[in-house]
Amino acid sequence: MTTGIAKVNGVEIAWEERGTGIPIVFVSGTGVGGGVWSKWQVPHFSEKYRCITFDLRGTGRSSAPSDGYSVRAFAEDCVALCESLGVEKAHFVGMSLGSAIIQEVAISYPNLVLSATLLSTWSCTRNEPHIKFWFESRLATLQSGDMDLFRKSSFWMFAPSTIEENLDLFNEINSIFKANSTEQPIHAYIGHFMADLGHDSSSRLNQVKCPTLVLYGEEDLITLPKYNLRVSEIIEGSIAISFKDAGHFLWLERGEEVNNVIDEFLTNLNLDMNIGVNK
Repeated sequence: MTTGIAKVNGVEIAWEERGTGIPIVFVSGTGVGGGVWSKWQVPHFSEKYRCITFDLRGTGRSSAPSDGYSVRAFAEDCVALCESLGVEKAHFVGMSLGSAIIQEVAISYPNLVLSATLLSTWSCTRNEPHIKFWFESRLATLQSGDMDLFRKSSFWMFAPSTIEENLDLFNEINSIFKANSTEQPIHAYIGHFMADLGHDSSSRLNQVKCPTLVLYGEEDLITLPKYNLRVSEIIEGSIAISFKDAGHFLWLERGEEVNNVIDEFLTNLNLDMNIGVNK
């Protein structure tokens, strides 16, 4: 594994990479560092691909400026990081806020994106009331300064079936998030939720021309299944796949199954594009 700090757009972005081959850039969600991909995705895909993870501005070892938090700013950081690492083209995999960031990258920098895998995604906070209320309530809790209450409310991101039937997995995922989302200052966390609230790609998603895979949990109580399907309907030729017994955290709740679906998607694309990966 190689680690480093890239100075881009006036901030420092901490990154890690493992493996060789075609790059896959993994983009994390609200207030979460890149380490959340280390349980399932990086060990699996680094056998064949160059896996790049990074801490969004305001998380982990990256800078936490007082302002400058928006989906567009995160996308610009992501693109600049790729440039600094010599990545000319890559597959992109992102969850929640990370999926919104990838939407923006695919729209604005289409030549960089070989494919987009969007997990737990949505297109317009303003027009999707359920997720809007979620972001507003989480933001209000943060602004109150009650971090204990803020963390306790995160259980809504799990599938109810995970909590009911697999408490060991529930506790393991909570430990992963605790390790990757507890160091940033509150103002940066607030900035992330402000970015969530401002997300709106609905009128531009039809500009996404790269092969796109939309994955969602059937029990997602945050980015509702219909929000994911709406994104897939707008992006011509995209594929949408649901996972039973999975919520907003499907890439951890159903890690092996999610990996297998992404793997098949990427393998078929690489064959179609006549590009190879390490064996």
